[in-house]
Amino acid sequence: MDQQQTPKKKKQSFSDFGKYSGMGLQMAAIMAAGVLSGHWLDGVLAFKFPIFTLILALAGVFLALWYFIKDFLKKK
Repeated sequence: MDQQQTPKKKKQSFSDFGKYSGMGLQMAAIMAAGVLSGHWLDGVLAFKFPIFTLILALAGVFLALWYFIKDFLKKK
């Protein structure tokens, strides 16, 4: 019986690995988009202090965490 359950457990663990690694990549992409957008805006508007980089980087972190929590708590 254990041999029949083992492939299911492996399949479930691979499924979980794919789900959580995808979520991590999405978080990284959201944060990177915030930083790069802020850096671009600071360059276009020629600010001495990188205010848009800081604001959009923090917004990207909060948006990524919100997205992660929302997706993590989603019912299976």
